Amino acid sequence: MTDSTSTPTPTPAPKAKRTRGDVNKQILADLELSETVAAAAADPAHAAALADEGVDAAAVTNLNTLNSQGRDLAKQVVENKKLHLDTNKTEAKAHATLMTALRGIQSRAKRKFAKDKPRQAAYGIGKKNFGQSRNELDQDATAILKLAAADTLPGLTPVKLTAANTAYTGWKQTFIAQNQAAETQAQAVINLTAKAGAINDARRDVQHAVETIWPHTNKANTATRRAFQMPADQALPK
Repeated sequence: MTDSTSTPTPTPAPKAKRTRGDVNKQILADLELSETVAAAAADPAHAAALADEGVDAAAVTNLNTLNSQGRDLAKQVVENKKLHLDTNKTEAKAHATLMTALRGIQSRAKRKFAKDKPRQAAYGIGKKNFGQSRNELDQDATAILKLAAADTLPGLTPVKLTAANTAYTGWKQTFIAQNQAAETQAQAVINLTAKAGAINDARRDVQHAVETIWPHTNKANTATRRAFQMPADQALPK
């Protein structure tokens, strides 16, 4: 027999603004499903029977909290992806600036050491795929700037050499920021995925309680089952 004691009705969580674009579509679908199930569980028409099966107001509130946290994490994924893309653009600009400065130094070194191939090679002149590998560029830029500071290259004034060093320092800072943004983005995805798992577990618990109270074998339960996004004519898949 169902307890006639009235059960407090939890306040449904407000519908969160949908976040699209860079979030796994299945996770977004699971979030929407869970929000719909939470809203149905908060309905006074269902609350008392669910509470009798252990899905009380606190359980519904917990599901709403998980859903809200999931939305916040999804938003973080989108924001962090944008930040990562922004750092990619910044690094590309800094890379272009550095390459221009290094090419200028190489051009001057080639003039001064026109017949000295080993010295030209030390400046990276003629190197295949020069500047395409980040690690190699870091090493090459360091070597070139050190040589340029020791050699008196034609037209390479202290101001120009300083600008080249500044370009190198700026580029290193941008790719450090780029790596940090990539790590933050990856962690945000991990956090969201873990939260989605917790949301699905809590949502399934509600739906399994619905399966017990309003079984598919009774056609009169069709509308209620559909409110909880469950098959009307078959048991909830495990």
